[in-house]
Amino acid sequence: MSQPRRIMMVAPHFEEYALFLSVALAGHADVLLIVNTAVLEAEFVGRVMPTHPRLDVRHSAFASAAELVRLIAAMRRFRPDVLHWQEPSGLIKAAFAAVTVVTAGRSARTAVTVHDPVPHAGRDSRVAARLARLRRFTRARVDRLFLHGQACVDQYQRDYLRSVRPDRRVRLTEHGILLPPPEPRPSPPAFRALMFGRMEAYKGLDTLAAALERLSDDGRDIEIEIAGLGPEMDRLEARLRPLPGVTATNMFVPAVSLIDRISAASCVVLPYKEASQSGVLAAAFAGGRFVIASNVGGLVDLVDHGSNGLLVPPDDPAALAAALTQAATDPALRERLSEGAARTAARRLDWRRIAVQLLSDY
Repeated sequence: MSQPRRIMMVAPHFEEYALFLSVALAGHADVLLIVNTAVLEAEFVGRVMPTHPRLDVRHSAFASAAELVRLIAAMRRFRPDVLHWQEPSGLIKAAFAAVTVVTAGRSARTAVTVHDPVPHAGRDSRVAARLARLRRFTRARVDRLFLHGQACVDQYQRDYLRSVRPDRRVRLTEHGILLPPPEPRPSPPAFRALMFGRMEAYKGLDTLAAALERLSDDGRDIEIEIAGLGPEMDRLEARLRPLPGVTATNMFVPAVSLIDRISAASCVVLPYKEASQSGVLAAAFAGGRFVIASNVGGLVDLVDHGSNGLLVPPDDPAALAAALTQAATDPALRERLSEGAARTAARRLDWRRIAVQLLSDY
């Protein structure tokens, strides 16, 4: 098809991601973004929300039949060349996606960004089981499936399709930057690490706890903040708090505060046991901070060991402790890795570049 003139982006999740992408696409086409504006506005409290003259942002909570009717009516009035969903999680939202893709028919190209080809272990897998049929229905009917990196494509082929025959609708895209600071801030002179986000089992918080205990036993304490909510934080908070140098913040941390925490850190730790794409990684690089990450999944597509981060085997406390020690004791290494992270953000994770590629792939 020729370059689309009207793009309808529907994002029941990943609100900041969808806004940044929609603003970039609006440099080339008229864009209608359907999103829960209450959630979006909460994410941008204390920050300037990006906009564009060719971008129209409208609200939906994706929770009722009346909202589905309004969504279909908006689609018919807007007459998009492309209907692009950020893949939903939740039964009602998944039903919205299925109905609108069918309604679009051949009047528009249809696309889904698949953020997780298969569900993560824990709560994600239980949620996904309830909507598996709807998700499979929608994935099977869209014209394009966008995935973040080759590792996610491989996982989609191997674990979701269970086939060696490539799905020719699949296209690669990047996870653009999130939580960018208003202006770059220098790394702190003393080493300080940060782990943040929703603390689910696959995030490897128990691996980090074991690594920190190992360091403490050896008399090599690391300054680190662990911030966020989730079952693993609830389970491990009492184990983490007594460790020297550890600050455990068991609460929801607003976006503007996360930006400050990233800026106050030397690096962000991602001791994940499995991974697809990662908004945490995109936010770290946006702030010019390198990562210490597990050598798993989509993290490997973006983290270049020794260039913008350090990779360690998953679920290996000794290797994680060694990487933390290496970073803590080598300021020159920290500076080099931070410069690499900033370069990656400016080049590969720039939303304008991502939008141009997306337009050619529709």
